[in-house]
Amino acid sequence: MDTFESDRIIAELLEKAEKDRDFPLKEKLKILLVDRKIPYIPVTTKIESLCTLGTGVFGVVELINYQKKLYAHKRARQKTREQRNSILDEGIKLSDINQRHPNIQRLNFINLHTNGIVIDYCSNGSLDAFVRGTNLDYTLVNVLHWGYQLADALSFLHSNNIIHRDVKMQNILLKDNYQTLVLTDYGTATQLGKSWMTDNVGTPITMAPEVFAYNQYAEQCDTYSWSIVFWQLITKQLLPYGNNGKGFLISVVRDKLRPDRINHCPELFLALMYRAWHSDPNERPKLSFIKKVLRLILNELPEPKQTYTDEMADGIQYRWLNTYKLSKKYLPHKPRPDDQKSINLYEEHLAAMERIIKMQQDLSELQKRKEKIDEYEEILNANQQLQESINELRSKIVDAKGK
Repeated sequence: MDTFESDRIIAELLEKAEKDRDFPLKEKLKILLVDRKIPYIPVTTKIESLCTLGTGVFGVVELINYQKKLYAHKRARQKTREQRNSILDEGIKLSDINQRHPNIQRLNFINLHTNGIVIDYCSNGSLDAFVRGTNLDYTLVNVLHWGYQLADALSFLHSNNIIHRDVKMQNILLKDNYQTLVLTDYGTATQLGKSWMTDNVGTPITMAPEVFAYNQYAEQCDTYSWSIVFWQLITKQLLPYGNNGKGFLISVVRDKLRPDRINHCPELFLALMYRAWHSDPNERPKLSFIKKVLRLILNELPEPKQTYTDEMADGIQYRWLNTYKLSKKYLPHKPRPDDQKSINLYEEHLAAMERIIKMQQDLSELQKRKEKIDEYEEILNANQQLQESINELRSKIVDAKGK
């Protein structure tokens, strides 16, 4: 299709929206097709729908075959103006991301027949379904890779002044034989930098306490959500607070309730989670920092062959890194004394293990120092309040004597 024909089709489409007095639709299509020049599928083009991949409040996601390639097609569920505009809003948010990222959902086309969006198809389904699968297991290295990719995706969004606001297992898809994570569903994503947000959006289990409490919040709410997802992956438990409905939300905000401590988990991972779900958003590390820590660990960690998640869920001693030490049976076999290459590999392996242990100890020590500082601050605040009460009482006594 030449440029002239394409311009004519777009002009007719915008004119029709104008006649129908659907001004929001006209504006959204103009942004996508004219301003940002997103490719489109003409109204007259027939698309082969293979199956339904999922349904949500506003949309239906179908697997389609277009130009001999599989895509996911997201369209309005009931074809109302509200739902149709909601889908196009998500398309605009995806088009806000100027650069491609391997862990961010990509917008490929606008379907002019449905006003839907055509995005990448992730053949391995959601992370939620994968973790629920009884016949599927994964290793510590899988968890670290997924945690790294999620932190990388969110850090990338934040660098583009976007916060996701609804990070959860169901919105994380897998492809490339479960190796690549893709963050999707940007219906609640919003711009950063213009102002602090106060509207209550997101999913309760992974929702940051400041979001639930309608307090001001920013990109740190995604850091909190990352920590809950990381905990779910390590423990293979999708309900951190049990089956108690939404009652836990009050305790999360008021009593600082958090998921249970994971027995025998390396202090390094505990410290990351504890800092990331801190009740004070300003105390949470940036996702760019979390990404760097996980990358460093992955660079040093040997690839474990055994799976571990079922044992973690039962609280049994795990067959991987112990807290502060490594079991001798997981160290490499002694090198051949007559082979210098074997000796060098052995020494490199030992050095890598020592660096991991040192990293665990350093981060754990930082966590302990921070807890002490928090404790001292609470004591100082209590003393200050007590002193203010004493001063107030003294003033009342002086006033009473003067009378």
